[in-house]
Amino acid sequence: MRWGLVAATLLSLALIVALRARQPSFDEKTAPMPVAGTIGQPVQARTFSIKVKRVKLAHAYRVDGRSRGDPPREVAADGVWLSALVEAERSRSSGYVGAQLRTRDGRRFRAAPNGRPDLKGFNLTDTYLATGLPAGGAYFFDVPAEALDGATLQFFDGNGAPAQLDHLVDVDVGLDAPNVESLLAEAAPVLDLTTPGPAR
Repeated sequence: MRWGLVAATLLSLALIVALRARQPSFDEKTAPMPVAGTIGQPVQARTFSIKVKRVKLAHAYRVDGRSRGDPPREVAADGVWLSALVEAERSRSSGYVGAQLRTRDGRRFRAAPNGRPDLKGFNLTDTYLATGLPAGGAYFFDVPAEALDGATLQFFDGNGAPAQLDHLVDVDVGLDAPNVESLLAEAAPVLDLTTPGPAR
């Protein structure tokens, strides 16, 4: 009788341990909630909407000089520049929309700061958006070329990191191997983003 009780107790303990091992961790329970999207389609999150219109690669950008009259500057990437042309809109309150690129193996590359490249309001990183006023612009990512295959773009509320238990928009922009190869073949050595001069 006692051996049966001991065996039943041990079996119960083993089941409890197995069940606890299968439970999600605290970080998993409080992780951001993914909202899937695709290129060309608007996606609505809790506090903003985002539409990725297209992506493009370049090895360097030519931008305006720091002051009026200064010659243009080149901003080279350590890897390759990926630009994501988007339309963003804050829907519940004014604030920021952050962006990162997530690779197939889980690495994350934050969007470059709005001074790299400095495009006078076109670079949306750290740009404060007013509620109900759509903003057109781009996010820029300096990433290793080998990290592009299978990567997706992610957008979130704020300009820090994705908040726990909040929406994290994950947009599939079609970065499979053939598309990446094609984009790399088309990537400009230096893409001119300088402000056009007055018409003559």
